[in-house]
Amino acid sequence: MGIPDFATMIERNGGASLSFEARFQVAGSVWQIASNAPEILTAARETFQPVGDTNVPAALTIRFFVDPEIHESAPWPEPHFRGLDHLVYAAYSSGSSMLIDLRRRRVLGLISPAMASDSTYWKRALLPILLGVTCASLEISPLHCACLVRNGRGLILGGASGAGKSTLALQLALKKFAYLSDDWTYFSKSGPKLLAWGLPIPVKLLPDAINYFPELNNAKLAPSLNGELAYEVDPVTMFGVDRSLCCEPQWLIFIERTAEARAVFRRISSKEAFSRFASELETLPRCISELRAPQLETVNALVDRECWVLEHGLTPTLVAEELSRFCEDQGDATSSPTQSLDLASQQAGRSSEVPENIDAE
Repeated sequence: MGIPDFATMIERNGGASLSFEARFQVAGSVWQIASNAPEILTAARETFQPVGDTNVPAALTIRFFVDPEIHESAPWPEPHFRGLDHLVYAAYSSGSSMLIDLRRRRVLGLISPAMASDSTYWKRALLPILLGVTCASLEISPLHCACLVRNGRGLILGGASGAGKSTLALQLALKKFAYLSDDWTYFSKSGPKLLAWGLPIPVKLLPDAINYFPELNNAKLAPSLNGELAYEVDPVTMFGVDRSLCCEPQWLIFIERTAEARAVFRRISSKEAFSRFASELETLPRCISELRAPQLETVNALVDRECWVLEHGLTPTLVAEELSRFCEDQGDATSSPTQSLDLASQQAGRSSEVPENIDAE
């Protein structure tokens, strides 16, 4: 079915009564969700913060029509997406799909009863995917980084895939940080204030994480949404950590793995940090290219602080100790430690060396 055909069909079905409606705070934006299936609203309440004030304007309007004539069941196949200018067609199964209008900030969905009742799939896949697709329209910057919170201040951990951000995020959460995100963090800017947002979704850990977290002996490996075999577990339930859903970022560190058994903090310029993050933003269709400017402004606000790279070849436990100490050393000050730490000689007495500052701003 083509996008125009789907739009016509969903508009016709959308004429049915969508008697269940609510508003939610989502990464700094307000979503209005209406459906004829209360279970979809229940899943949204378990994922997002409800907004009681109906006078608050909605940034995104969503209508989900559940068609009892669609017969299908889990397991759900890998989602598929097609784009036409400012429209995105998302197919989640043979019978369930959505049409996302990025210009008008509107979502229309035709959903099967089986998918509507699968609250786990809504919370782990459908709602997070919808946020990711609509971020540019909502002036939200989704960045591939983890975020931990200490005393209300955020520690942002960037790095390439495979740098160990998820394992490190969980280790830090076990060291009195609150867990906000391990893979994707959403940033919004309102006036001068920059906020980092997370979702209450499972942490995704690759198979080798069982070497560091014996609790995973009771968990099962399963294909994740991108096909990777991983443990996807609730960090609060399994590990007893605290969870935070929003914070103001303070520390920004990119994680890089090396072969040397030591940890070295190295200053980088805000310009380099900006380049690393800006390159992660998805390309927008030319017809809505103007939506990129607010996202870049948000990234610029994020890197407007001291930026660091942590090069290490250590276990997650030791790296988490170094990061925890890094944040403690800063306290409430805006300056950062000037020492890089060589863990290889730690047993013989703590040694240090002064890292080279390469802030070229």
